[in-house]
Parts: sequence; structure tokens; C-alpha cells
Amino acid sequence: MRWLIILFVCLVLGSLAACTAFKQPSEQEKRNVSEMTSNMRTWALGRGLIDLPANWSGGGDVKLYYGLGADHSSVEVRVLGEGVTQQRFDAALNERAHRIAAVKNDEQQDASMLVSAKRENPQKIWLQYFESTEVPDTFVHEFHLLVDDAYVMLRAESYNGNTAPVEARLLKLSKEIFKVAPENAGAGFALGPVVIRSHHDQEIASFYFRPPASDVSLEVYVNALSPSQTKSIKTRTEEGARVFLAGDYENLRARKVTLAGMSAEESLIGFSDDTHRQILFGCENYRENPSMNRPSMSFRMSAGGIKRTPIDPGKPKDLVRWTLPQFANKGYDLPLWQQPASPEPVNPSLTDYEAMAVWDAILKSVRIRYGAVAPKPDPWANIRGPSAEEAAESKRILDEFIASLEKRRSLPGDSDQ
Repeated sequence: MRWLIILFVCLVLGSLAACTAFKQPSEQEKRNVSEMTSNMRTWALGRGLIDLPANWSGGGDVKLYYGLGADHSSVEVRVLGEGVTQQRFDAALNERAHRIAAVKNDEQQDASMLVSAKRENPQKIWLQYFESTEVPDTFVHEFHLLVDDAYVMLRAESYNGNTAPVEARLLKLSKEIFKVAPENAGAGFALGPVVIRSHHDQEIASFYFRPPASDVSLEVYVNALSPSQTKSIKTRTEEGARVFLAGDYENLRARKVTLAGMSAEESLIGFSDDTHRQILFGCENYRENPSMNRPSMSFRMSAGGIKRTPIDPGKPKDLVRWTLPQFANKGYDLPLWQQPASPEPVNPSLTDYEAMAVWDAILKSVRIRYGAVAPKPDPWANIRGPSAEEAAESKRILDEFIASLEKRRSLPGDSDQ
């Protein structure tokens, strides 16, 4: 019996040693991870900051809500480009306006879908157009801003022809957007190179990042006031895998972690089909008392599948195509019969070890900025300084009082003892 126990122990220890040896990263993997994680770039991410490999690029958009009831209003904010000159800004707006104007509203006697285009100043341009042909008094309002060299678009809708409040909201918001360095973003919601210092009630944003010409991508979803999920991400991943993958997947890792100083969970899986393998990592935080500086955050990183085509460095970024209304987004793509075949899916360009090491470095870097949320002004407070007229009157009274004191000192018998 004793020798059987010894044999069993030896087999177990041998299996563990073999597994440990199998999981040890190669020297090349270690070098690759060091290259990706030793030179990280800091990005502003909503109310927080995040560090990503230096060659990754990205962007995002946010929807700001004013009011939380059924009568709330909202504004969508997007950064369309950075390093944009006045000339490129003007050209992009000219193309955008012409594409919208070229479409006719057949429900309005073939009037142009573009209702108006006007210039607040060279860096602030208004566009207003019909939301669709079905509803005659629903409009989309776009306010295009050149904030230093960042091209920012504000977009909101008006209903029942009530356009003035929407334009007032956009005009006010345009004065609350500033170009900043991530480390100096301060109070406000950061969206790439700009920070939005608006006093709104809710913010929901999506961000995306990826290395150049790669199959790797990272997506981040932020919702300030959404309650945390009641079901863990591991459980939901397993349920989804049973439905979409017939349970055929690898559970690479699942554990509790910390994300931006809040409790969180992650689930890392891999799966394959007849053509390629993919990995999918997910992480979500769980918190009580949702607020602007304690938002719900969901991270998704994938590798494998479709590989992004290389970007021509000599070709400027398209500032129009991807945000046009659907009715005006025509003429960009070739007809289906002339389009090239879809690229073949590829295996992950990162090994499991490399992907997990980069993932860990990214998650550990996420932090909420100090002072990211400024106190909201009390709408009932009546705290203000004096008007110019009130200040002048106060100065006159003070001058007269000082003059009367000087006059008393000059009277006989009324000098200081």
C-alpha cells in the first residue's frame, strides 16, 4: 500500500511539473511583452486614465443626458479627428453639407434634406437637417467645432419644430469643451484629446483601441449610473458559450480583480472553429452607490478573426464618411459584385501568455482622476457678486464715510489723544 501511495504522489508531482513547464513563457514571449508594456501611452478615459501600448490608436463617443426622467434631453459628442487644420475642417464640412443637401425629401415637395447651414464663427458651424422623410418636424442639429486642432461634433434632435432649446443647449456645451493633455484633464468627462466640463446628469460612452494593422482590439463601455450586473461575468460567459459555441471553449482564467479601485471580475476564454482560433477577454466592475466617479465599466479585448488592413500613412483620416446620416452615406462602397472577397480569418497574433500579460498591464493602469467630478451648482442658490452699479454705489458710500472721518479729525478738540 505504501508504495502505491508513493507512486501516486510521484505521478501527481510529475504532472504538475509537466504543466508548469508547459506554461512557462518563452524568451521571445517575454521580450514581446516587455516591448508592449514598457513604453505605454496614457489616455484620458471618461473620468479616468488608462495606459496602453504606445503604438495603439483609438477613439470613442459619449452621450450626455440632461435630466433623468421621461422628459430628459441628450447630446451626442464625438471627436472626429485630431491634428485637423482649418483648411481640412472647412473641406470636411463642405463635403458633409453637400452630401446631405443632395438628398431630396420626397414628403416635402422634394425639398433638400438639409434645412440650414450657418456659421457661428470659422471654428463653429451649424448644420440642421430632417431626421427622416417620415416626420416633417423632427430635426437633427449638428454643431461642428474646431477646438484647437481637435474636430468635435455635437449632435442632438429636436421635436415638434421646437428647435431653440436644442440650439441653446449645443451652444452652451460648445463653450464647455477644451483641448487638454490627459494628465491635465482635471474635472470633466474626457474624450480623447478633449475634456467636457458640462454639468449633466448621466453619461454613457464607448471607446475603442487597437494596434495598427492587427487582429487585436480593445473596447470599453462606461455607464455612470447603471447598476452593476447581478449575474457574474463568468456565469454569463459560460451561458453564452453554451449557446453560441456549443460549450466548446477553453476557460483560460476567471478570477476576482480590482478595476479603477473598485471590485471586479474577469473571464478569459479561447475558442476555435475549422478555420481559426480566437481569444476573448472580459472584465466588469461591481460597485454600490453608482456615480460619475464610480461608473460601471466593461472591458472587452479580442484577438484572432478578421485582421485590420494597414493604414496608408500618406492618406489623411476620413472626417466625413463614418458619421454621415444613413440617407446621405451613399457612393462610398463599390457595388457588391465589384467588391473584393472578405479576408480570411486569422489566428491570434498574440499568444495566450502575451495577451494576458498585456491585458493585466492595461487593467492595472485604469484609475479615476483626482477631482474628475466638479460639484454641481445648486440651482436654488442665489450666490453672486455685486453688479457694476452696486459696486460703484458701495465705493461712493465708503469714500464719503472715510471723508467724514478725516473731517472730524480736523475739528478742534476732536483729535486723537
